[in-house]
Amino acid sequence: MTASNGDTPQKKHPSHDKDRRPDQGTVLDRIKMPPMSGEEALRRFNEGQSSANGFGNAPQPGELENLHPIIKLMALGGTLVLIVAVLLGVLYLFAA
Repeated sequence: MTASNGDTPQKKHPSHDKDRRPDQGTVLDRIKMPPMSGEEALRRFNEGQSSANGFGNAPQPGELENLHPIIKLMALGGTLVLIVAVLLGVLYLFAA
């Protein structure tokens, strides 16, 4: 080797030390969080989202609901054409 870094072994990083003190946890270990179920967390998240948007529990209209019916049909047709083109391409690759 031309460099001198291969002559001595690398020092271990202190975070990878196996005999680390137990009070040296990760950042997430030090955060005090109240215990809650997944359903409670989802409910709190949904409450935060609805209050941030300024809307209550009213459903938000999707992008496709605002479009003209002809545009919806064109989007559906384009999606179907894309799916068929991909399937035909895969079939062509396996047939070759």
